[in-house]
Parts: sequence; structure tokens; C-alpha cells
Amino acid sequence: MANPFEKRATEYLRDDEAFLAVVTPEPLATFFQKPAVEGRLYDRLTMIIGTPGSGKTTLARLFQYSTLRALLRNRGLTTSKPLIDTLTACGAISDDRPTLVGGRLALEGEYREFWEFPYPEELKTGLMVALLQARAVLAWLRNFIAAGVSLDDVEIVPRADADAALTAIGGIHGPDLLTRAREVELAIYRISAALMPPDAADIDSEAAAAYRPLDVIEAFRIREGEDVFDLRPLVIFDDAHSLHPTQLAALKRWLARRELKVGRWILTRLDALTPADVLGDLGEEAEPEEPGLKRAREITDIWLQSHAERSSQRRAFRKMAKDMSSRYLRQMEVFNRRGLHSLGDLLSTEPEIVAEGKRAKLAALVDTLQRKHAISAGRRADLEAEVDSYLSTAGEDGEDVRLAMLNILMSRYAKRIPQRSLFDDGAVDAEPSKPITADAGVAEGARIHLLHRQERPIYFGIDPLCDASSENAEQFLQLAARLVSQSETQLIRAKPPTLKSGAQHKLLRERASQIVKAWDFPQHQSVRRLADAMAAECVKKSLEANASLGGGANAIGILQEEFEAIPVTHPDLARVLQFGVAYNAFALVPNHGTKKKVWCLIELGGALLLHHGLTLKRGGFLERRTSDLVRMLGEV
Repeated sequence: MANPFEKRATEYLRDDEAFLAVVTPEPLATFFQKPAVEGRLYDRLTMIIGTPGSGKTTLARLFQYSTLRALLRNRGLTTSKPLIDTLTACGAISDDRPTLVGGRLALEGEYREFWEFPYPEELKTGLMVALLQARAVLAWLRNFIAAGVSLDDVEIVPRADADAALTAIGGIHGPDLLTRAREVELAIYRISAALMPPDAADIDSEAAAAYRPLDVIEAFRIREGEDVFDLRPLVIFDDAHSLHPTQLAALKRWLARRELKVGRWILTRLDALTPADVLGDLGEEAEPEEPGLKRAREITDIWLQSHAERSSQRRAFRKMAKDMSSRYLRQMEVFNRRGLHSLGDLLSTEPEIVAEGKRAKLAALVDTLQRKHAISAGRRADLEAEVDSYLSTAGEDGEDVRLAMLNILMSRYAKRIPQRSLFDDGAVDAEPSKPITADAGVAEGARIHLLHRQERPIYFGIDPLCDASSENAEQFLQLAARLVSQSETQLIRAKPPTLKSGAQHKLLRERASQIVKAWDFPQHQSVRRLADAMAAECVKKSLEANASLGGGANAIGILQEEFEAIPVTHPDLARVLQFGVAYNAFALVPNHGTKKKVWCLIELGGALLLHHGLTLKRGGFLERRTSDLVRMLGEV
């Protein structure tokens, strides 16, 4: 097959078995298992919010009944057991049998068109809700058919007090439910498809209002031979960001009602939220609660990118990305027949040392710095010993990194001793005001200096590839695709498949630049302008001779209280930041405590870090004010 990394395999694999072969269980364990164990995943409205490519639709497909049945049919496969175990922990499987029937509805097309009709808002909401309920029933029944279950063996378990409403939805039997759902769908579709919308007086709104299967159905009861078992219905509304904001609010209000017994999920991008929602404390919406709606109690929010427990999330994403890439490599015959199933094994972690001529210039630069600051030979020897001790302990080598680290330590030493007067003569051996130590930060700073001044590769190996993906599955695949394609080419040409670090670095930076150049989302020009200005200041800071921030900066920090006011004080800036976060240009880290102050960090996304040559290590930021962001954006 073609390189599946070039396009997310789950987008074009219609067969459930083929789909399951490339799906990793890690996101389920990371985001869904905890609310499932706490009983918050199926008994109330669940909002699943993520950037494009974060895997929302892929996760939704796993909960469809036909997918669960296909997975259990193939429970003997080694790739199936981790998925079965995780879905069991998420409450979707019990005793080797599905516990629910999921149906997915994509909220695109005519749903948004309802809001353009010249009808009262109540009528438009009623028509939309009736159409969604009809299609939810159809989605559930089609899942049974796809799984090989006859509708004659399907019936619903209605609520005890729903006799009148039960008649309106067609009764309890599968074929009758199907017939009635099709009738309602057709009647409402004719309204939306009409060249001229009919008069509101001609629409039987009462008939639409009477069709309330989500209020009636408690469970589906299935007969399989002698066995009879119940399934919880789960309706999954995907692409909710396509709806009008008022329309989405009405949908959320309707689905948040506690009396509904069906599981209901809304999948959406950050576009659909307000700037205050996105820029506020992630996971806690800033919008006012609806009358009678207690959000924390009645809605479960699952953010597929979150500031909470960031180090553990980075580790979880690395694990997920490695598993996903392994499953994708197995789909490519050129790798599979050679037993090459680990992307990490194809990516060399051996650094490429800069050329001898450049190393000589670097050594001369160190000598010049020593003379400039009159650093004694003994003091230089001490600094060299400090660098050598770190490198031996860290298991690193390379004369280029050694020289660059020594250059940084000398610059730090010069800043930590009293300034020399014009009349001082001879070498300096004063004790610094603070000990000079070589550590991982100095080593990372040295590598960044070497990247910009000697073009030494730093982006290579599987972990940097994962970290540059902004914890986004699609971005990981976009970056990995170039590496896999190059490795495939080398295999076809009878060369070793492993990519050298320089080749990885070059391919990743080229692909990242293409990703940034191809941005076409709302406000993308303003986002790019702000991101480029932020990156320029971060690069300048990162290249300071003494590497004051170690590996350098890759974020701007605004005092938390000042940042929270941006939606009110600078609404245009808030919109730019919202779309930057929504499309992986930025990541927000609120409530970051340092220097006895609380900051909100605006981190540059992975593609931007590769494009501008900044560290992938987190934590280094520049202290700024909101006015600095406005200046960067070029606003008056």
C-alpha cells in the first residue's frame, strides 16, 4: 500500500478490521479511562475538545457497535488485546461483550443551514433536534446491521413513564423504529432541501416535538440465540464546530438534561469556543452557566491537549506515537517483510560532529574569549574539567559540543566576577559570585549555538520527533512521513534503512516550514506574524553568549492576572491567540509559578520550533507584557 503516514490511515480504512490494526489504545487510557472509572463518561453530556488531527473522530469510531464486535471477533490477534483491555477499562466492553452501541453523526451540511432559515429560534432548534434524534436512531440501527444483527432481534427498553412518546417513535421493535426514523428524517430533510423554505405556519412543529427517542430509550435489548443482553445507547456528535455558535449552545443545553439515559458526546475543535474559554483555565469554561445548568456536575470536559500533568502527557504521547508508527509500518510491505516495525530503529541517534574546519574556528573563538576576559590558564583548566566531567557522566561526546559548552562557561565566569578596570593587567583568577557548573541546560544551549552558528543537526531520534509533534497525532504523521519515505527509498536502493541524524534534521525542518507556510485557518496571517515575532525574540535570547536560559526560550510569559484580562482589554489579540492555540501554533501553560510570580506561558508549537531552530525542551520563557504582544502583532 502507499505510505500510510502521508495521510492518516484511519481516514480511508473503511473496513473495521483494517482500521483496528492501526489504532493505538494509548489516547483512550490517557483521556477516557479516568472519567469512565469515575462514572462521568456515559451518564451525562461529555464535551471532547481538541485541535485538528488530535484523534477525536478515530476515538469516536472505536465506540461504534460494529467496531467493538469486529475487535472481539479478532480477540486472538496480538494487536487486539491492548485495545480490548483499554476499552474494558473504559466500560465499553465487559465479559468479552460490548456494553454499548455507539452511533456517530457528523454535524456538517444541512444542520448549519437550519440556522439560515427565517424561522423563530425555537422552531429552528426543534427541527434540528428532531432530525438529530432520527439520525441517531438510524445510526444505532445501522450499526446493528453492519455487525450482522437482524433488526428483528433488536428492541428498545423504554422508560416506564413514556407510553405516549413511545408510540410517536414507532414502538419498541427494531423494524418499526427504523421505519419511523426514516419518515421523520425525510419530512425534515424536505424542509431543508426546499428551494424556498416553507412558511413556519405550514410546518408541523408539534409532530417534530413529539418525536423524542432520546427521552424514551433507556437501552437496546439484543437477542443472540439463547442469549439476551442490554446495551447502553451512545450518540456521538462530531464536528460540532461546524454549527452556528447559538445553534451549538442550544444543542448543548438540550443534551445536558440529566433525565436523558443515553450517553451523548459532542466532539469539537477549539474554534467553537469563545476566546475566554480557550485563553482561560483550560478545562474550565469561562462562559456563564445556563439557568438551571451546573456545568461541573452535568458536563464532563475532556481536553485532548491540556496543560495539566504536562510531563506525563508528553511521555504518554511518545508511547502512543511509537505504537501508532509501529502499526503503520506493519502496513508497508517493504518494512514488514524485513521485520522493521519500530520507527525509532530507523532513526539514528548518533550526532554528526561539525567539520574539522568549523571546529578549528570554534577553538579559536574560545581562545579569543579567554584573552578578551583575561581568564587565567588555571581557571580555564577548571572550566574544561567541569565540562569533561559532565560529558562523561551524561555519556555524551563530541569536541564541538565540548568547545561550545566551554565558551558558555567562560562567558558566565566573566559575568560573575568583578569588572576589571582599565588599569588592571594580567590574567584573572577571581572566584565567581556563583559557582560555574556544566549541566544539561548548558549542553542544550551549546547545541542550539552550534545549530545556528555551525549548522550542527539537533533534531534527530524518535523522542525529538514525538516532542516536535505538539502532542498531535496528525502532525506526528506529517513529520514522520518524510522520514519513512526516505528510509523506504534507501531500502529500495539496497541501502541500509537507518537515517543519519543530519538527514533527519534536514527533512524535519523542511517539512515543518511547509506546514507553517501552508496555514490557511482563520487569522492565520496574524498568527504567523505574532509567532514569527515571538520566535525572533526567543532566538535572540537563546544565542546569548552565556546561555542564561540554558537551552534558551521557546515561550512568552505574561503575568496570569494580566493574561486573563486579554479577552476584555484586547479582544482582537484574544482572537489571534485563540486560533493560534486551536491550530497548534501555540500552547498555553497557565498558572506557571516562578520568581514568586504566576505566569501564563504562550509556548510556540513544535512546527514553529523546528522552523526557527529553537529548543524542544520546555520551561524557558521571556517575561513580557500584553502590550508587547500587541506590538509584535503590529496593532495600533
